[in-house]
Amino acid sequence: MSEWNELAVWLYGGVKDDRGYWYSHPLHFVDGLTEEELFWVPDETALCMLWHVGHIAHRERLHVGHFLQGIQKGLFPAGYEVFGTEWVPVDDVRRAVDSVDAVFGWVQEVREESRAFIDTLDDDDWHRVPLTSELEMTTAQWIYATVGHGAIHLGKIQMLRAMLEGEHDSPR
Repeated sequence: MSEWNELAVWLYGGVKDDRGYWYSHPLHFVDGLTEEELFWVPDETALCMLWHVGHIAHRERLHVGHFLQGIQKGLFPAGYEVFGTEWVPVDDVRRAVDSVDAVFGWVQEVREESRAFIDTLDDDDWHRVPLTSELEMTTAQWIYATVGHGAIHLGKIQMLRAMLEGEHDSPR
């Protein structure tokens, strides 16, 4: 495995064994929460933790699946467009998803598909601009931008969970 692949694998974490960069595991940050807690918001203008978890997978699927792999259709299960780029009220998220477990399963599946793709890359692939890439970004730029984007939302999940648990100065 090349150094590029090793770094990407570490940043995306171990799909099965929970290894890697600790900020790479969206399901870790919501572990132990009930469904009601996952949908909790401090006020009606906030996005819930489940939205942030789904959004991380939604963006990863778009960046890796579409921009890098060129997949045109079937990127998102029906209803999961709710995790896109628009603000969505909690009740709309509830109606759109079949279950919290299904969302978690999809998040895990997206991560597995991304990791499988990363495993196929050779050193030259990291520097190429795929035909379906937006903004003329290389594979390396998309992979690392996706990780950074996910980390921002993991920080939001941490903040929401700390607020929910009354630990305002102690995000996980």
